[in-house]
Amino acid sequence: MRPLPNRPGGVRFWRATLRRGRILRTDATERVPPNGKLGRYHRTSRVFWIVLATIAISHALPSFAQEATTASAVKTKTFWEMLQAGGLTLYILAGLSIFTVTLLIERFMYYRGAAGNAGESVEKIKQARTLADASTAIEHAPGIAGRVIRTAVQAARDGYKIEQIEGLAESAVTKELISMERFLPQLDSMVTMCPLIGLLGTTIGMIKSFGVVAAIGMSDPTKLAGGISEALVNTAAGLAVAIPSLFAYNYFSGKKEAILMDLEQGLTELMVILKSSIPQ
Repeated sequence: MRPLPNRPGGVRFWRATLRRGRILRTDATERVPPNGKLGRYHRTSRVFWIVLATIAISHALPSFAQEATTASAVKTKTFWEMLQAGGLTLYILAGLSIFTVTLLIERFMYYRGAAGNAGESVEKIKQARTLADASTAIEHAPGIAGRVIRTAVQAARDGYKIEQIEGLAESAVTKELISMERFLPQLDSMVTMCPLIGLLGTTIGMIKSFGVVAAIGMSDPTKLAGGISEALVNTAAGLAVAIPSLFAYNYFSGKKEAILMDLEQGLTELMVILKSSIPQ
């Protein structure tokens, strides 16, 4: 096959796009490692440090209210009562949790229909005698691989040269990449933002609790303990949203990588077949 044509800005055709596993624009300045591990490491490390800070707070502050554990007349609040006392940040986290669940359902349904088998489609093309037969054989090929391969075969039927077919394949891959990466940045944001919002709510609750201590002193430590427990509910809620978001982001990213690897292999074999069958 002829050398791959260069695009403006040094971005090569669909194969380079596939190997990076993301949309590459000609004016892009960001460079991401091909395996995507660096971004996942940063996301995991951010959550780790937030959890570590929360654990430190939860171990340090209860020392101011250790007498509260000996008070027999303390009324234990229910979980619903603590949620109601969580404040504005807890309502924000509730809204973000609904938003996150919506994204998870949408992405799950999308990737469920995006799965395909490029190798199976290429095998059907090999068995076909003509391009018309090949187009008919893969007419109902499922998933992203089926759509991209149908685009390339149809271009060959229409009489395009191999370089033009490669350009059309590149365009089809870019279009599919846009769909595959849709809402993934939002999920990534939930991983970092929700624990920070929860930590903000916890900090505000601590400020209020120590305001009570400054006003009445340590004569009634149960009030301080109650304020601390209410404040920590925000952090727990933030982590409850962030942890599933992190799992879902990595899961969908893995699905995307698997689809791209399958598509790269199928397109490479298809271009070899078309090169041998199309006059240069």
